[in-house]
Formats: sequence, structure tokens, C-alpha cells
Amino acid sequence: MDTNLSELELQALHDIAAGRDPFGVCHARGDYGRCMLTLAALRRAGLIDHHDQLTEAGRSLTRAAA
Repeated sequence: MDTNLSELELQALHDIAAGRDPFGVCHARGDYGRCMLTLAALRRAGLIDHHDQLTEAGRSLTRAAA
């Protein structure tokens, strides 16, 4: 499936869908900015809302990727 999402964006979506922390892959101080930019990109794409919960578009994308 061609979603034009990075591996980190897809991982964050799947983590959110599973009820896990989307920052689970952020272990070093430098990773935090990358994770924040990832969430911002997912919001701009309409895949998560401002509460970091999946939108309908995000849910259908994770269902299609499963």
C-alpha cells in the first residue's frame, strides 16, 4: 500500500490504534523533536486529531494496512 507515510509515521499510527504511547520509539533527547514533527504531520494529514486520537481516516488506514 502506497501511503506516502514514513516508517515512523506508520508506527505511530499503529501504536495509537493499539492504545500504546506513540513516543515509545523516542529514547534519546534528539528523538523527541522527530516524534513531535511526526505527530504534527499526522495531524496535518487528518489521520489524528488534536488529542492524538485516530480520526476515521486514520482508522481506515490502519485497518487497510493490517
